[in-house]
Amino acid sequence: MEASLNQDRTIFIQETISGTNLMQGDFSNRRLIGSTVQSFKMQDGRCRYLRAQGTRFQNFSIDHVLCDQGNYQDCAWSGLEVRNSFLTGSHFSGCTFEATMGELSSFGLSFFSDCKLQGSRLSEVSFSGTWWKNCWFEQEDYFFVRFPSSVFLETRFVGCRLQKVIFREATFIRCSFEKCTLNESVFHKARFIDTQWIDTDMQQAANLKEIRYD
Repeated sequence: MEASLNQDRTIFIQETISGTNLMQGDFSNRRLIGSTVQSFKMQDGRCRYLRAQGTRFQNFSIDHVLCDQGNYQDCAWSGLEVRNSFLTGSHFSGCTFEATMGELSSFGLSFFSDCKLQGSRLSEVSFSGTWWKNCWFEQEDYFFVRFPSSVFLETRFVGCRLQKVIFREATFIRCSFEKCTLNESVFHKARFIDTQWIDTDMQQAANLKEIRYD
């Protein structure tokens, strides 16, 4: 069922929100269950405390938007575009991200569990202090993406291009890097516990000082 975007509506169940273009709008405090959000664009707005379960986000684009403290469970993101925006302090569980484009944005202090990211292109995006549990990065293309003080648990990087990516003081527990390139990436003071390097040359990194293997 096609839904009309009314500012007074906060709950959408098995509905479709389509063709929305908001300038300086507010989409905060919405609840989405089993719904579809497609061709959604927001600029200079707010999308705070969004809650979604089993929802598909197709061509969801935000620019200069405060979209923090969200909670997303079993959601599928396709064609997500994030520019100059903040998705900090959010929680993603069982989500998939396909062909994400992002720049000059932050997901700092967010938590990701059982998520898969595939075919993204990110530039100057911050994931500072994030937690990743049982996640999968595949064919991701990152330039100067930052993960300082982040924790990765049982997470795999497969076929990723990680150029000038910052993993300073990050912790990797039972993780693997498989067929990845690490040109000029930084692992200063990173900690590795039972982490594997498969067809990946760690010496491509620019800074391996004070790393720990446990």
